[in-house]
Amino acid sequence: MSENRQLRLKRNIKQGEAISLDLFAIDAGSIPEPGAGQFLMKTVALGTSPAQRAYLMGADSRFHEPLEIGELMRGRGIGPVLKSNHPDYKVGDVVACSTGWQDYSIQDGDQTRMPVKTLQKIHAPQEPLYLHLGTLGASGFAAYYGLLDVAKPIKGDTVLVSSCAGGVGSIAAQIAKLKGCTVIGIAGGPDKCAWIKSKLGVDHAIDYKSEDLYEKLAEICPNGVDVYFDNVGGETLDAALKNLALRGRIVICGLISTEYHEPPLPGPRHYYNLIYKRARMEGFFVWDYFEQFAAAETELTNWYKQGKLKPTERVFKGLEAAPEALQSLFAGVDTGIKVVEL
Repeated sequence: MSENRQLRLKRNIKQGEAISLDLFAIDAGSIPEPGAGQFLMKTVALGTSPAQRAYLMGADSRFHEPLEIGELMRGRGIGPVLKSNHPDYKVGDVVACSTGWQDYSIQDGDQTRMPVKTLQKIHAPQEPLYLHLGTLGASGFAAYYGLLDVAKPIKGDTVLVSSCAGGVGSIAAQIAKLKGCTVIGIAGGPDKCAWIKSKLGVDHAIDYKSEDLYEKLAEICPNGVDVYFDNVGGETLDAALKNLALRGRIVICGLISTEYHEPPLPGPRHYYNLIYKRARMEGFFVWDYFEQFAAAETELTNWYKQGKLKPTERVFKGLEAAPEALQSLFAGVDTGIKVVEL
């Protein structure tokens, strides 16, 4: 490839509007050259995150710094180093970092600005590189530390996972099974419920679109839920609070069902169970664990190579497919972690 394609924001997204390619201008320029202390990397895959929608919202963004019109779309990617003037990054190293939605990027390896993960060439993985953006990357790390460090499940616990067919949820459910827990997955529709049972091995699946969460949880968990891994917030969080076990733990990983709602929805009604059940609810941010990523990656990779952890990536093809991949997080039509191969 002799040019660098980029997707730049053309206009802000409107409330309730789907993310689509027409929000972006496709720019094609020359491939940049690295300066002193910099390196050039080629993007071979991009990851997705619900936070990226907020970048497009302009003044309506509540939690994340919005993009300016004409600015390169932010995003995390992975790929090889092609040229380097940086002592810590060699040609052939594979790097996962903030690349933006473009084919090539200039990096300076500044860990304080954005964490950079390097896979040395001599340890080049046999698995697809996009796994290091998902199952063996940020999604896997969020599931790993949210479950094992924040919730600390023990063998025999009942673990409830919302958005279980989604990126982080699909990994959290598998890790809970590996730790000897009974796992209940919440998903939308019979196909997704069948998928989380066959692919992830959950013990029970609840279809929130056709079943009453409160009734099903009371039926399946007569002694309550020991751990709830929350990816959605809203009514699902309320149902988990209502059905908590004594000393239950709720891990707040995301709130995709309510995060962008205007006006903001009221908070949970059943929080009193945090008192009566002597329970706790705690949020976390995966990048706070950056210094510990290597340990999680080692264990996740071992589970993957042993066949105990099944990747759940859904691969979209081409830079122009990045908006569709991001929208799929909110459309609820696909399972697994959404990645884009360039």
